[in-house]
Amino acid sequence: MFPLEFSSALTHRQLDCSQARIARTNTVAWSLDAASREHHTLLDVDKPPAATYYSPIMASDRIQRQIDRLLDEAAARQDWEIVRARAQHVLTFDPENREGQAFLSAATRGLEGHQAAVDLTTVVEQPTAAVDDVQAQDSLAGGVFVGRLREMDDLQAALEDALSGRGRLVALSGEPGIGKTRTAQELAVLAEQRGALVLWGWCYEGEGAPPYWPWVQLMRAYVQQASAEQITAEMGPGAANIAEIVTEIRGKLPDLGTPPVLEQEPARFRLFDSITTFLKNAAQRQPLMLVLDDLHWADRSSLLLLEFLAREIGTSRLLLVCSYRDVEVSRRHPLSQTLGTLVREQIFHRVQLDGLTQQEVGELVEGSAGITLTLEAAEVIHKRTDGNPFFVGEVTRNVTLENFTEDPGWASIIPEGVRDAIGRRLNRLSDHCNQMLTTASVVGQEFEFRLLNSLMSDITEDQLLAAMDEAVEVQLIEELPNSVGLYQFTHALIQETLFEELSTTRRVRLHARIAEGLETLYGNDADVHAEELAYHFAEAQTLTGPEKLVRYSLMAGQQALASYAYDDALTYFEKGLAARDIALSGTDAACDEEAADLLFGLARARSNTVSGQQLVEAFAILSRAFDYYAEAGNVAQAVAAALFPIVTPSYRIPGITGLLARALTLVPADSHEAGRILCV
Repeated sequence: MFPLEFSSALTHRQLDCSQARIARTNTVAWSLDAASREHHTLLDVDKPPAATYYSPIMASDRIQRQIDRLLDEAAARQDWEIVRARAQHVLTFDPENREGQAFLSAATRGLEGHQAAVDLTTVVEQPTAAVDDVQAQDSLAGGVFVGRLREMDDLQAALEDALSGRGRLVALSGEPGIGKTRTAQELAVLAEQRGALVLWGWCYEGEGAPPYWPWVQLMRAYVQQASAEQITAEMGPGAANIAEIVTEIRGKLPDLGTPPVLEQEPARFRLFDSITTFLKNAAQRQPLMLVLDDLHWADRSSLLLLEFLAREIGTSRLLLVCSYRDVEVSRRHPLSQTLGTLVREQIFHRVQLDGLTQQEVGELVEGSAGITLTLEAAEVIHKRTDGNPFFVGEVTRNVTLENFTEDPGWASIIPEGVRDAIGRRLNRLSDHCNQMLTTASVVGQEFEFRLLNSLMSDITEDQLLAAMDEAVEVQLIEELPNSVGLYQFTHALIQETLFEELSTTRRVRLHARIAEGLETLYGNDADVHAEELAYHFAEAQTLTGPEKLVRYSLMAGQQALASYAYDDALTYFEKGLAARDIALSGTDAACDEEAADLLFGLARARSNTVSGQQLVEAFAILSRAFDYYAEAGNVAQAVAAALFPIVTPSYRIPGITGLLARALTLVPADSHEAGRILCV
């Protein structure tokens, strides 16, 4: 039941359709439109003032219809928290808005439990044709957001379930530029308005990111704002395990001990269980919405953690939202296997984002560029872009008001694809800016000013800063929050377009310069960034040779093993052996210690990713490493290789007994090592 004052507001709105709105001053109307475009998104562009494009009365009326519909939807469910949040959002921009004032008062009374006995059916009108015609959603996150009504209904339902203690996992899928991140942002604002804490983690496209990178980001953000007491209470004994990948924990808990050494699989289970326990405990204090963006780039370890967590959050106040490009997920893609596992979980729901309709394309252009399209123009744009919001936004950046109103042939210059649209934006930039962006595209999605400064020696530091400011101004790149000198491309498609325009020769040369520049930049901490360095030295191998590629591949592989990221470790060790031209098959002993370490690492990684007969191959690789260690007198490594648990209770590998016997001859009979060997 609605409070009486709320009933009065609705009755007023039914009797007076538009006179009150038309009576608003031009200043208020313009401010509403300007406010809706002050928030910069990927689709926003530099535009003249709002009054240039909009009829103040019509614009105010359009926005007011959106306000009315959204407030009505929340009120019809008697969701007073949503009503209050949306009403406050309206009044921020229009303090005199009578509907907003009435809804806020009604929400206050509703939350206090002082509801009047009023029949909903007598006061809540059915949506009118005028409202139905307006499909654009009010954007809570700022900027322009159209369509997605069905999708947002599904997402809000998942949010409500999570808030009530029924954890949910939602996957947002669609092609690049379709609006997955933008939709997640809208849901995030709703979640925050309902009292949830929203944490974001982004997956990195390149090979330089450490295992669990998206999880590390969101947990790091949580740890940074939490007190030591809170961390201790929520993580409990698992804090030491989580600190192995989120090092910031030790900054808050300096006396934290080191977890006991376990074999690989038990250790990984311990880590996953510790993270799960922590997140569930944190959600008891405050509901959590965790966003994993660009999941198609996630490492295998991150996907395994997601699978583990999905089985455990059914009774918690946790909402997991993942986004991925479905066009990049083939049957053999690691994410495909994960989705096949998740689909069996009751908490899992996939939301597919498709292209906007022709009508929604027209609304997007009106909201972002301030231009009302003819049906013919909307049809052309929709056909050329297939309703992809990013494509539509890029097209409208390059078409002026005069094109639409005075030049009937404007449609002929619409680009065939986003690369053409981005190319025209790049052509308007200075040579220094284009040079900077091209170099940054080879570094990756994220890049650092000081690295670019060391790479671009032909321009001054001030010129580089000016170039970066130029790129920020046109929203090609953005500075990461809470950081100094760290930037990222605003959209992966921009970085990809720049990268693909480079010739192979130039790519290799830039990778070589970047690899050497990073090595200098990191100095004594280079080993901490082994994954990143291994990637660039691999891409530059024809120029830099195999030496550093092998060195950093070995480091990266060992680090991946330490964090139980076995698939990643496998890749690094194989890459290092290939660079050394060492065959994976055969029985010859390793030729040197580096080769032995690579083979030992490969055997360890394989033993945790294969089974059955393939374990025999892993043991053969292990034996080659053992042979070198034994002949070189490296007893410690030889014993470590012999004791590595490739053997399983269900599968006994021929030759293991002989290897253990050989290892026994390398150590004193009464030594601890001998006892361990005899116990196998």
